[in-house]
Amino acid sequence: MTSLPPLNQLNALTRQGISLLTTLDTLLDQEYQALQERKIDQLQLLVEKKTTALQQLEENNQARNQLFINSGITPDKAGLQDYCTKLPDIDAKSFTQFWSELETILLQVNEKNQRNEQVISRSSRNMEQLLSILRGQNQKNMLYDQSGGKGNYAAQNRIGKA
Repeated sequence: MTSLPPLNQLNALTRQGISLLTTLDTLLDQEYQALQERKIDQLQLLVEKKTTALQQLEENNQARNQLFINSGITPDKAGLQDYCTKLPDIDAKSFTQFWSELETILLQVNEKNQRNEQVISRSSRNMEQLLSILRGQNQKNMLYDQSGGKGNYAAQNRIGKA
C-alpha cells in the first residue's frame, strides 16, 4: 500500500490553484468590461494574461493530480472523498475547506467565461449581419455550399445573368 500524499503539499497546491483562479476571475471581469467598451488593445493584452494564467493553472492541476496518482488515489471526486476519510479530523477539515473554496471559485470562473462567450458570440453575429447588409446580401439567399461554408447564391445568380 502506498502512503497518503502530504497534506501540506496538497493544501499549498490547492491554495495556489485558488490564487490562479482568482486572478482568472479578475481577468474575466476586465475582459467583460473591455468587450462592452470594445477596447481591442486591452482585449489582446487580457487574452495574453488569461493564456498565461490558464497554463499555470494547468500545471498546478497536473502537479496536484500527480501527487494523488503517485499515492494510488484517483484524482476524482470519489478519490478525494476517500482521501479525506483517511485523514485525521482536523486535517480533513482544512483539506475540505480549501477544496471547497477551489470548487466555488472554479464554478464562478466558468460562469463568467460563459457570459463573455455569449457577448463575443452576439457581437460576432451582429458584425456578420452588418457585413451582409454592406455587401448587399439578403439573408434569405445565404445557403451552405458543398464544403459546409456559407455561399451567396444570389450573387452567383447575378453573375450568371450577366
